This record gives sequence, C-alpha cells and structure tokens, in this order.
Amino acid sequence: MESVPGFPTLLLRLAGVAALSCLAACTTVKVKTDAEAVTRHAMKTVNLLHSSGGLMADFAKGGRDLLREARTLERRTPDDASARYLKAAVDAHRLLVSGGAAAGSTEEKRLVDLHNNSLTRFVEIWMRDPDLSGRRRRISCGDETFDIRLARDTGHEPSFFDRAVPALVMKPTGIARRTREGLGAALVCVREHRPERASEMKFHPPKGIHVPATLTIDQISPAVDGVVSIDLSLRDPLREKTVVAGGRTFPLAADYSAPFAMIFDDQSEIAIGLEGFFEASKRSSTAGIYLTEPYDPRRIPVLLIHGLLSSPIIWRDLVPQLISEPDLSERYQFLVFAYPSGYPVVESATLLRNCLAEMRAIYDPEGDDPLSRDLVVAGHSMGGILAHTLVVEMGDHLWRQLNPTTPIERLDLDPDEKEALRRAFSPEPDPAVWRAIYFSAPHRGSNMAQKDIARLLSKKASLPAEFVSTTKMLTDQRILSNPQFLRMTKGTYTSAQSLRPDSPVAAALDLAPYRQGVKYHSIIGDRGKGDTPKSSDGVVEYWSSHQAGAASELIVPTGHSSYNHPLAVAEVKRILREHAGLRQ
Repeated sequence: MESVPGFPTLLLRLAGVAALSCLAACTTVKVKTDAEAVTRHAMKTVNLLHSSGGLMADFAKGGRDLLREARTLERRTPDDASARYLKAAVDAHRLLVSGGAAAGSTEEKRLVDLHNNSLTRFVEIWMRDPDLSGRRRRISCGDETFDIRLARDTGHEPSFFDRAVPALVMKPTGIARRTREGLGAALVCVREHRPERASEMKFHPPKGIHVPATLTIDQISPAVDGVVSIDLSLRDPLREKTVVAGGRTFPLAADYSAPFAMIFDDQSEIAIGLEGFFEASKRSSTAGIYLTEPYDPRRIPVLLIHGLLSSPIIWRDLVPQLISEPDLSERYQFLVFAYPSGYPVVESATLLRNCLAEMRAIYDPEGDDPLSRDLVVAGHSMGGILAHTLVVEMGDHLWRQLNPTTPIERLDLDPDEKEALRRAFSPEPDPAVWRAIYFSAPHRGSNMAQKDIARLLSKKASLPAEFVSTTKMLTDQRILSNPQFLRMTKGTYTSAQSLRPDSPVAAALDLAPYRQGVKYHSIIGDRGKGDTPKSSDGVVEYWSSHQAGAASELIVPTGHSSYNHPLAVAEVKRILREHAGLRQ
C-alpha cells in the first residue's frame, strides 16, 4: 500500500480526524430550492380555511382558484402567475386587516400563512428579473391592475442589494433553521463581490454580503379606475420586531439562518478544517476577519475565532440564535476570524492582530467606535488560545520560554528583525477587548497534542513560508537557547506542537496576568459524566480549560463542541446582555 501515491498522507489525515476530533458534527451545508413546496403549502392552507365554513370558505374558494391558475401559468407566462400570487396575498392581507379572523385564532394563523406563502411566490417569480431599485411596476389579475411601489425609506435600502432570495423556497441541510413566525415574506438580500467593489468588500465573505430581510405589504389603496396601488417595504428583522397592518400589530416574519446557509452552501465543515491544517497555503489567501453584515459604527463587535482543524462554518448555528434575540441584535454585530489552523499559535495571533489593525484603519481611523474601544472576543479550542493572547500582559513571559538567557534587544539581529520578534512574542494586550469567552480552550495545552500522531500530522502539513517567518527565525542558533524547543521544532512546527502542555505558549499564558479590568468566562464540556474537576470533553481536560479568576465557569454535558450546546448558547446570551447592561 505504501507504493500508492498519496496514500500515507490520506491515512494520516483520516487518523488526524479520529485523534484530534475537534469537530463534533462533520456535516456539509447544502441548500436546495423548492418553490413548488411553497405553493403546495399555500394550497393546503387554503383548503383548511375552506373547511372553516362561512365567510372564510367563500374567501378560500377564490384563493384556491388563484393558486391553481398561478401554478398553471408559471412556465408559460410567469408575469401572469406572479400577479395571481400577489392577488392571493393581497386578498389575505385585506381580510386580516378588516378583522375577518379573530386575533390569535387558528383562522388568523392560516390567513398569515397563506399571505406569506403567496407573497413569497410572487417575490420569487418577480426576482427572476431582479430590480430592487424601487421602480414602479404594474401587473394585472382579472379586472384588477396592481401598481407596485417599493419604498426606499424602510429598514433596508433596496438599491444596495443586487438580488434577493425568498427564504421559504430554500431547503437547507447541515444547519439548524432559526426563524421568527410573523407577517411578511422572509428573504435573503445579497450584495455580491465585484471587481469594482474590491475595497468596499474587503471584510466581507467571498460570496458577498448576505442579510435577512422581510418584504411586507404596507398599504393597499382603494382602486382608482381599476388600478390598486400597493406599497411594499423591505424591512430589517434585526432591527424591527413587529409590523403594523390595518392598525393591528403582528410579529415581523424572519429567517435568521438562511443567510448563513447561502454563505456556507456546499461547504464541508471537516474538509475545510483539514485543508486549513494540511494545506495552509490554499487557505492563507482567504484568511482574515469577516463581517456577517454591513459594518455598523454604533454596535459592539463580537469576534468569533474557530479552533484546530476547523473554520468559521462552526458558528453557523450559534450566530443565528444570537441575532434572533432583538435586544442582542440591536446592540451587537458579529465578526468571524478565518485562518489556516495549521499555523503555529504565534503566527495566527500575529495575523489576528494585523487584521484587527487593518480593519480599524479602514472603518474607525479616529478610534471612536466600539471596534476600537469595546470588543468582545470568543474562541473555541485553539481559537480560545488566540482570544487569550489578546487580553493578557504577555511582557517577556513567552520570550523567556524560548530564550531564557538573552533578551530580544541583545540579540545579534537587524532592528527590523528584532521588531518582528517583539510584535510576535511580546505583544501588548488589545486595548479594545474587555471581555473574552472561552469554549473548551486548552489554556495549558492538551495531552492529545503530545501523541505521536500529532508529530506525524505536522510532518504532512504545508505552511507558506511568507506566513511563518517569525517561527522560522527561532531555529537560528543566534536566537534560540531552549534545547527542548529545538527538539520540538524538528520537522514542521505547527499548531499541534503549539498546543502541547510543555509548549512555550502554554507555559507563557499560564504565567502572564490578565489585563486589569478584563472579564473572562469559561464554557467547558464534560461529556455528561459529571466528573469535574477530573473531567474532559474528549479532547481537552478540565485542568487545562479552567481559568482562575473567571467571571463565570459553566460545565455543559457535551463533548468538545461545547459552543453548540443549548446551555452554552443561553450562557453566551446572558454574558452579552450583562456586557451591554441589558436586563436579564
């Protein structure tokens, strides 16, 4: 078998997955669209309304005829189909605002469902020739002509986006659906990466900006010469919780997970994580900090950092749960740090600081925003180590682990080389970070990183030379005087060695004091065994994750992916509310 090209490498990669099982849910996110399912649901709803009898039955009969005609016309004359879907939504809206169904009744819920599904199908067909610029458009259905106007002064500026995708037609897998039931057609609005937008989109995902939005019918004016004016609004469900229709207040419908499903569509959590470790050069070009929505200078940033053999895809369920809380979405914006996890911790920490500095230079050059004054950082596993490096007074603690005898300033190096070493090994705490959240973080290293498999995995890792300059400098005998570290750096020095209990990083972090005023929290898994302090999450032991002086420590009955446990999610919400001074 050894003669098969690439087989040993493949074997090691598979072994690495088993031995360093940092990912609990090795899933691929997939998004399929099924517009017909929306129509089927609308038909089912209108049949249920028909069974209610009376006025509702008469209404339902007309709605059923409209939906049947729309489904028949879709392929031949889509404009006529969209007009009938809109007519069905308008009729349901009229009945809702007239009080045709009692508030809170089953009939009202079914009317809302019919309204939303019909409006979604209208939007889905209408957007096949997308134009969110607010232009007026007329379509006819029977003896009614609808003059449609899209308002510009609502939550989202329509002209900012290139297209919109109705959330109800999406059938995502590999991601938990997080929605809010209410009135309106939930959408994902997209602003794409384009060459002319390179500077503007620098801190947005390669697939562009994806944000939740909701299309609502705001007003239906009486017909004038057979023309009915309909005002639509494109609302921001992160800022708006309700919508008023005919003097009545309804929750505003929203789908918070759909934007993340689109961003991560066709991406495998484990494949990306493996590539980031074994083939860091491929991932280095997309390394950086990414916003999950357009930058807001008023809201507090929460920076999420993934761990070893991982990627930002791990946050796909946590962030929608956080932004679905109106008080949190009003006060916070969420960012992710993407980096090849094969990098040594020092290199990743330097990259993180450089990215923060660059983002601040672009978005907050005056240093007035929360980005420069009030940043919350949260990290999973090795990402927790990177978060830790931002909030401690490192001083010379790390450098002394590498060279106990010679300070940096006394090394026989050029001034530029000395400065590079200072930035990497004696960094100042980030002045904006006042709170850190750790998920299963191996602050004192992990015994798993000492296994022979970690050494074998590291030999197969490929690190781009331009990103490991400071680490390579350490092998120079003029610099390094720690013989143990010399032994550790035989071959390729990667994050696996950085996470050993006897690594310089683990020793330095254990010695370095926290910056005064910083609050930090630990969320730690025990696999449901209830054996803390002798517990482990299967990868990291409690003795390594525990941090004395933590503002809070929560043990959750789960494995290494502690960030996804419901108790952990509730704890993050509590911490963020506490940080923002919100009522619990």
